[in-house]
Amino acid sequence: QYAVIVRALAVAFDDPEGAADAVQEAFIEADRRWRTVGQYDEPSAWIRRVAINRLRNARRNRRRRTAIVEAIRPVAPEDLTEVLLDLRTAIAALPEKMRLAVCLHHIAGVPIDEVAATLEVSPGTVKSNLHDARLRLRTEMEDRTHG
Repeated sequence: QYAVIVRALAVAFDDPEGAADAVQEAFIEADRRWRTVGQYDEPSAWIRRVAINRLRNARRNRRRRTAIVEAIRPVAPEDLTEVLLDLRTAIAALPEKMRLAVCLHHIAGVPIDEVAATLEVSPGTVKSNLHDARLRLRTEMEDRTHG
């Protein structure tokens, strides 16, 4: 039944690899639940149903993931104003710890204590990194606008 179900679902969902994975997972799940599934008049019907559900869920998750990625994709450089492009370049030039602190705190809105926990440093270190980063960014941006 495995090959027959895979072929049918591969065509139905236009996803041969996904179909093979879904059917394999359905067989594994059937094995785990064999006391119940083995009592059904047609266990292969249960396997088909589980495989179809897995394929549908995978397709739905791919669509959601694509929508999320599209929504959070950074602005393309050609869409940035000169000042924003300069700021983006200046942030990218910061040392990693400063860059992470700035992006997590100022862009993502993460509180200092949570940034500290994420980066495994003290809140004082995060505050110091933010302070130093702001000074560097201010100097860099002033140089770019006056230079």
